[in-house]
Amino acid sequence: MPDTITKRLHVAEQGLPEITYRDREIVTPEIITLIYLPDSPGPVNGIYPGRAEVEGPSRGARPGMHGPPRSCIWFYRKHPDFWPAWLIDFGAQHRP
Repeated sequence: MPDTITKRLHVAEQGLPEITYRDREIVTPEIITLIYLPDSPGPVNGIYPGRAEVEGPSRGARPGMHGPPRSCIWFYRKHPDFWPAWLIDFGAQHRP
């Protein structure tokens, strides 16, 4: 496994947008963990971190659906289609 640089940021007070995950749950970001790969510093489809983890309270995305009270959604650099644009910008701003 390559070396990584990890940044864990508490963002509950920043008012970041909620994330809807696969139309199943909505997560309100409280903690964002960004994992950077120093051996590949350039962006891939505008994404700088190798992985991002967004953790916070969650709820079902549709009326009547229930989800876990807290959840963590993982985003991978190899799957850029799932990254919200604001998370790409956030990762670029906090790049080491």
